Amino acid sequence: MAKLVYTVDEEYNREASNIELTVPDDMTIHEFKVICVRLASAMGYHSETIKKGFGDLLHGGDNVEELRQLLDDLKIGRNNR
Repeated sequence: MAKLVYTVDEEYNREASNIELTVPDDMTIHEFKVICVRLASAMGYHSETIKKGFGDLLHGGDNVEELRQLLDDLKIGRNNR
């Protein structure tokens, strides 16, 4: 397993200062993209900024329902344009 870690050492930081995600070593680039979207959301980026930065998360072999659930959880959907 690998770890994707975000750490900020600002003295007056009022947001998350340490976010750590444990990810499989053999994940695909598409799975990595989903992890990056989750990290961006955890860091406090707005859903519209995430959508603009990462674009479409749906790919041919992906589980569409699982990705829709992720988008719903992150409040990134058709109604948030």
